Amino acid sequence: MSIYLNNKFFLIALSLLLSTIVQANDCNNVASNCVQISVANVKGEPLSNMVVYLEPLDKQILRSTSKTLQISQYNKSFSPYISVSQTNQPVSFVNQDDITHHIYSVGNKNKFSFKIRAGDSNTSIEFNRATEIAMGCNIHDWMSGYLLVLNTPLFEKTNEQGVAYLNVPQHGKYKIVVWHPQMKEQNNRMTIEKQILGNIKIAFVLTKAMQDIPVQESDDDFDFLSDY
Repeated sequence: MSIYLNNKFFLIALSLLLSTIVQANDCNNVASNCVQISVANVKGEPLSNMVVYLEPLDKQILRSTSKTLQISQYNKSFSPYISVSQTNQPVSFVNQDDITHHIYSVGNKNKFSFKIRAGDSNTSIEFNRATEIAMGCNIHDWMSGYLLVLNTPLFEKTNEQGVAYLNVPQHGKYKIVVWHPQMKEQNNRMTIEKQILGNIKIAFVLTKAMQDIPVQESDDDFDFLSDY
């Protein structure tokens, strides 16, 4: 009987915890300022994994994060395809494959190029300015990924329903941005400016169709320089 009761109380506690987590991602259940941002394509269909972020326009002081962002090389691809960090946030490149990769950046002011052997990581790269970084691998040329470095900690990606939630610590005017490297909008972005004094909802609808996201897999069965 005691085991049954313990299990019952455990399930109740777990249910309450999950409920709290769900509510934390719903602007209707958040006491602080919460911005609900939805992103849809030209047909009005929800888009997932779109980056949304807020930039303060009234000189609000926002926190910095010391949490390390991990960008993995897994199954000969970048995981995730899009990563987002704040300037000066630690970034760790982790090779989870059993082969060597040679990671490099394309056409930006935070250029880097390094080999990373199986199971190793590299945390020596610093990103101290806002920029978009396209990444590739000199050994596996089908690999592609992006790192978006921002001057704000207020960023998130949209979920499967095309929605992202951001809790804003201070009232004020903000520029709200949606970004994706495959967006055909100007500078791969859409922006609006809003005064945030409480919970608000923002909807973005793209005016142009998205480009296809490149498939991260080789066209050949032969793995060139897999033991490099």
